[in-house]
Amino acid sequence: MQGGTMTPAQIITIGPLAFALDRLVALGLILAFLAGLDWVVQRWGSVRRYPATLALGAGLLAARIGYVWHYRESFALEPAVALQAWLGGWDWIAGASGAAIALMLLIRHRHGKVASVALVVSLAFVWWAFSALERPPATKALPPQIAFGMINGKTVTAQDLRGQPAVINLWATWCPPCRRELPMLVRAAASVPDSRILLVDQGEAPDIVRKFLAAQSLPADAVALDTDGALSALVGAQALPTTLFVDSQGMIRKVHLGEISRVQLDIAIRELRAATP
Repeated sequence: MQGGTMTPAQIITIGPLAFALDRLVALGLILAFLAGLDWVVQRWGSVRRYPATLALGAGLLAARIGYVWHYRESFALEPAVALQAWLGGWDWIAGASGAAIALMLLIRHRHGKVASVALVVSLAFVWWAFSALERPPATKALPPQIAFGMINGKTVTAQDLRGQPAVINLWATWCPPCRRELPMLVRAAASVPDSRILLVDQGEAPDIVRKFLAAQSLPADAVALDTDGALSALVGAQALPTTLFVDSQGMIRKVHLGEISRVQLDIAIRELRAATP
């Protein structure tokens, strides 16, 4: 599970709020786990207090460690990102295994052990089925009519982005997570080879963006302006920041809703290159 990375159809909107569908499903499965384990403990008992909390913690820790290990080459470049679990990135197989092992140690009766492990296996199967059903091969084309006015005075069109993978980050100066991730994205735009990274400000006047970049001592080479927010409307972006991953044919392969880490960016670009025809 690479928390937050999804196809466009996997974003759920409720009024002004936007949610990643996979995170809602994960939350539902966690609640089901806690409810099911509460029933197991009431019936068969446990050797420690708060077994559900301990097992959940063991599962989450194992899931994070499994994810970091799987992408260890990317995390080696920025080890501190491994601690930023709130940005997403979990290995569900490692998580289910960690929770199951913890429950074998925590639950008192043999039947209780079997029931609790069966609960974990059942919920893991539900997640696997959801992942298989909700990740269709992509997607929709980047609207051909889009054109960005770069801060440096140049213009970039959808046609200009063809021929290589492209990452388009939708952001604004008033958005706290946008402000946190922007320095990393600016560095990536200058250093990631064979890919184009554009940071497209949504709905703000050029002077506001220029002053913000100057105050943060950030170069403007990769920053573009979308003063009327047309791109957000065209691609259905419901919240900021939103990051689009576009293949060399102009197809939007993935959408990341919310703040993104350098590791998640590198992984998504690598997958984008592998999927590029």
